[in-house]
Formats: sequence, C-alpha cells, structure tokens
Amino acid sequence: MFVRKLLPIIVIVFILFSVTGCREQPYPFKGPISEIESIEIVSAESSLEYTVIKTLSETEKEAFLGQFKRLIFRSYVGDPPGLYGIAVKITYKNGLYEMVSYFAAEYVKNGVIQYRWLSCDENTYNNLLDKFLEGVTLPSE
Repeated sequence: MFVRKLLPIIVIVFILFSVTGCREQPYPFKGPISEIESIEIVSAESSLEYTVIKTLSETEKEAFLGQFKRLIFRSYVGDPPGLYGIAVKITYKNGLYEMVSYFAAEYVKNGVIQYRWLSCDENTYNNLLDKFLEGVTLPSE
C-alpha cells in the first residue's frame, strides 16, 4: 500500500530531473550576440555591485566570444547561490546585462536580478579568463 502511494511521487521527481537537471549546452545568451555592446571581466560582490577589472577591446571581445561559446554549461535544480567573485559582465545595447561565473549566471534588467541556473567547469572557465587577464593584477579576495 505504501509503495503504491510513493510510486507516483518517485515518477514525478524522476521526470522533473530528466527534463530540468544536468542538461548540457553552450551558454544561452539572453540577447543576440550582434547586440553585445561590451564585455568586462569584473570582481563582483553581486550582479549589482562589482568593480571592473578589464574591459575587452573589440578584437578581444570577438576572440573571447569565440572561446566562450565553446564552454559547456549545465542546468541545475535548486537554490541559486548568488553571483560573486571574478565574473564576466556581458552588456547589450538595450542596457540589459548578464553576469556569468563558473557556478552561477544571472541577468539584470532595470536593476532586477534574474537567476539562470547555469554552471560550467571551473578550470575551463578560469583558463579562459586567465588568457584575457594576462598582466592584470586581480583584487585580493
């Protein structure tokens, strides 16, 4: 009797994880890549409070996007951790911007943070940023 009542719950949880959990994909940009105005590497307290470490030049921006699009991001289920630390800020011409770190992604529209439930491999992400931060002194954490 107990097993019969528990079986539908197990099936629903399995379906939810199958549909939403651990899906791998390239980063799903919030806007068209052609509308990206700037890319900055920042030290973030949050997606609303951050210090710009480096603004990428147009040449660097194109090179960065080419490599960034190859990163594999995974969707996850659960409470978003909130973004902090070294992150990438992608700003669109319409003012919307995204903040991406290896463990969290968010976008900000009109001062409101929207969580994206995405993460990627920490080492791959950090190696990419290191290429564009060569010779730049990072703030102490």
